[in-house]
Amino acid sequence: MASDIQSRVYEAMFLVDSGDAAVWDEMSKHLATMLTRSGATVIGMTRWDERKLCYTVKGRKRGTYVLAFFILVGGGAAMTEIERDCRLSEKVLRALLLKADHFTVADMRLQLGEDIHEDVAQKLMTERGEKAVVAAAVVAKPPRSSDAAPTGGTPAAPAPPAPYERRRRERSDDY
Repeated sequence: MASDIQSRVYEAMFLVDSGDAAVWDEMSKHLATMLTRSGATVIGMTRWDERKLCYTVKGRKRGTYVLAFFILVGGGAAMTEIERDCRLSEKVLRALLLKADHFTVADMRLQLGEDIHEDVAQKLMTERGEKAVVAAAVVAKPPRSSDAAPTGGTPAAPAPPAPYERRRRERSDDY
């Protein structure tokens, strides 16, 4: 059973100081070093936008979000080590680490864009037996009902009232 160690895919969302994130090369190396020090293989890492925080975190009012996907073998102790490194790092304000085994490589490509390491992604696809799928970056919106031409001679039935409308009508009937 001990030889049955399986690699898992994890997703990490880091909240980093905006001043440190301005130098992206240095920040990405810092985060990648934190992950690889524990034996993780980074699939990809991308910087999201800078946001004003709802409340101060470690004295900061603004922060930049960084999304990363990585592969880790033998999770428990290594995950604890990564979480410990995140708490000790002055550059990382907060970190959220989640299992992401349900993500396909195509899903990761959509979220990471060009920041994915192709060699690691190909290796993961062959391990999982995934087929190379080109995912569309833009999903077509369904036509609105007002745009669609009626197909038959009878008009469509009106939509039922929303639940809160129904409750309001029922209450007004009581009086």
